[in-house]
Amino acid sequence: MPALPLLFATALAASPAPISVGLHALLFSLPAVNEDAAMDAVGRSQIGLSDFVGMNPPHPSKAVVVHFFDRTHGADGLAPLDRIQRKYGSRGVQVLAVNTDTGDMGELSTWLEGQKLGFPVLRDNHHVVSGRYGVAEVPLTVVVDASGYVFAIGQPKGDAVELELQSELEPLLAR
Repeated sequence: MPALPLLFATALAASPAPISVGLHALLFSLPAVNEDAAMDAVGRSQIGLSDFVGMNPPHPSKAVVVHFFDRTHGADGLAPLDRIQRKYGSRGVQVLAVNTDTGDMGELSTWLEGQKLGFPVLRDNHHVVSGRYGVAEVPLTVVVDASGYVFAIGQPKGDAVELELQSELEPLLAR
């Protein structure tokens, strides 16, 4: 496995995460807030990690970028993630953002409409998935390879998301 850049690390220092680089990613399924993007990705509004990775996924990907965020922490990474999806989507990358806000779904949906994102944003308002992943602080970005293993974990913010992910994705796309 390649050495990880400074902003990505093999483990989170703040808490003992149930996931780490090299382990199998925990499977999840969540409803999409932006249903149009979900329909484009999998043909339905509920999306699971197993839709893209693991054994015989219906929509095989070489890598899935899972970005945990809320509107005050990590939302600045959505535009860079959208550029990643547009640049690498045709090469087998799928971006999934997992929103952990507990507020009104209508407010979140209206806010997301203005973002015009080309990837699904999933709703984890009860923190079930983020809790299973050991997310102590958002943003947190996890890169999962085609076999379903965690390839990288990090907390880059803003435009650093795009720069760091490009270097993490290249080895996976070369496989």
